[in-house]
Amino acid sequence: MTEINPFDKAHELARSIKQCRAFKHYLAAKQAIDQHPDYKDKILKVRARQMEVNRAHILGEELPAELLSELSQELAALNQYPEIAEFFAAETHFINMFHDIQNIINGALDAELKD
Repeated sequence: MTEINPFDKAHELARSIKQCRAFKHYLAAKQAIDQHPDYKDKILKVRARQMEVNRAHILGEELPAELLSELSQELAALNQYPEIAEFFAAETHFINMFHDIQNIINGALDAELKD
């Protein structure tokens, strides 16, 4: 039996991901955002605030309701721009697909390790 090289399969998976609709849609949406530096700046600012909230949550810090409300309002305002809304939707779809792939790999390995 020939041993399968996991690195070859990883490269094959990467090529497959780059050819899938979810990645192409995400890439196109990102390129559209890159054409609007002001949109990119708005997204980066709200992402920085999201990271602050996530960090505080992970550390068990109490988050002021006002901060969460402001962040929610900022995201809602950004979603009024069609290009930004499309970018967020494409990004979410791609991240979900990538997460599903990771779960498939982890599940297969976990099943083997439990035996």
